[in-house]
Amino acid sequence: MAPKLAEHAALPLPGRRGACLGALAVFALTEAAAAAPPRADDDDVAAPAPVAAPTPPPPHRYFYHGRDYGNESLYGPIYVLLNRGYDVLQVRPGARNIFHQAYGEDGKVVLRNLANPFPAIADDGYGRFFRTEILPLSFTPDTAYWVPNYSLHLIGGGMTFRALSEWFDDHRFPVPWLWSGATIMGSALVNETLENKRNTGFNTDAIADVYFFDVGGMLLFSIDGVARFFSEDVRIMDWSLQPTFTFPGGNLNNAGNYFAVKWPLPFYPRLSPLVHIGLGWLGGLSYRVSGEYSVSVGLGARSYRLMNFSISDLRNKVSFAPSAGVFIDRNDSLVASFRLTNVEDYFGEVEVFPNSFWHENPGIGFWYTVGKHGEFLTGLTVTKTLEFGVGYERPVHGSRSP
Repeated sequence: MAPKLAEHAALPLPGRRGACLGALAVFALTEAAAAAPPRADDDDVAAPAPVAAPTPPPPHRYFYHGRDYGNESLYGPIYVLLNRGYDVLQVRPGARNIFHQAYGEDGKVVLRNLANPFPAIADDGYGRFFRTEILPLSFTPDTAYWVPNYSLHLIGGGMTFRALSEWFDDHRFPVPWLWSGATIMGSALVNETLENKRNTGFNTDAIADVYFFDVGGMLLFSIDGVARFFSEDVRIMDWSLQPTFTFPGGNLNNAGNYFAVKWPLPFYPRLSPLVHIGLGWLGGLSYRVSGEYSVSVGLGARSYRLMNFSISDLRNKVSFAPSAGVFIDRNDSLVASFRLTNVEDYFGEVEVFPNSFWHENPGIGFWYTVGKHGEFLTGLTVTKTLEFGVGYERPVHGSRSP
C-alpha cells in the first residue's frame, strides 16, 4: 500500500487533476446510462400520437335552425309536401280527401303540357304569356298571374328549397339539395294537378310555375348571397299551417302554404313592416316585444274560391274575402295565430304550435276553426312524429265545392 500511495503522491499536480476529472466523467456517464430507459428494438418503437384534425365549423344555416318550438318543430319534407302540394284544398270545403282527387286525369294534362310547352304558349300567344305570367306588366285580377308566381314560387319556393336542403343536411342525407329539389318538384306537380281541375286542354299556368319560377327559385336560392339577403336583411319565414287528417271524413284540413316577410326599420329595428302571403295576402306591422318574441298584425284579403270556366284552357278565376290576422312568433318561428276571414267554413282560426309557451317532450300543438253556422274542425299535432296531425271534423253544412 505504501509504495502505491507514494507513487500516487509522486504524480505531478496536473496529472492528479486529470485523473480526478477522468473519474468524474466516467461516473457521470455511468449515472446517465443507468437513468436512461432500456433501448427498444426498432419494431418496438412507439409511433408518435396522431395530431387530431381541427373540427370544421358547422355549416351556416339561413332558414332552418332545428328549433323545437313553433312551426319549425314540425318542419320537414312531409310538412312541405302537404302544405305546398295541397294548399288549394283550402278553397274546396267539399273535396278535401286527398285520396279522392283526379290525379290520373288532371295529372296527364299537366305532364302533357310540361313535356311539350310550345303549343300551349303559342295558343295563349307569346306576348300574352310573358305579359301575364312572366313579366309584371298586367295588373287586373284576371291577368296578373305573375303575382303569385314571384311571391309563392320564386321567392317562397326558393326559400323552401334552401330550408329543406338544410333540413336534409342536418339529418345526414347524402346530396341534400337533390332530396330537397325532388320534394319541391313533387309538391309542385301535386299542386298543378289539383289546380288543373277538369281542364283537358292547354295549361300555361303549370308551364310558367314549374319551368320559370319553381326551377328559377331553386337556382336563385342556391346562391349564398341571395339566401343571406332574404334571411338577414329582408327576412322571409315559412309560416305554414299544421296539416291534419280529420275524421270521420278522412279529409286533409288546415293545410296551407304561407310566408311572412319582414324588414326591420333601420332607425327603429324593433318595428318591421309585415307582408303575409299565401292564399291571399295581409299587410301590417310586426313589433319585437322581447329578445325572442314578436307580435304582428295584418289586414288584407284571402282567396275563398278558385274556378276555371273552361275545360279547353286553364283560366282560373280567384275570388277574395276580407281577412285580418294576429301572429306571434319566436325567433321567426310562428308559435300562435288568430285569423278572421269572411268565408263560410274557415271563418275563425286559432293556431297554437308545439312548445309555443310551455315546453314538453314531445311537444303538442293544436288548432281550431269555426264556421259561420257553428260547424267546426279541430286537430292536434305532435313533434317527432310524421309532421302532420289528426283531428275531428263536424260536417260543413251549406257550403259548396267550387
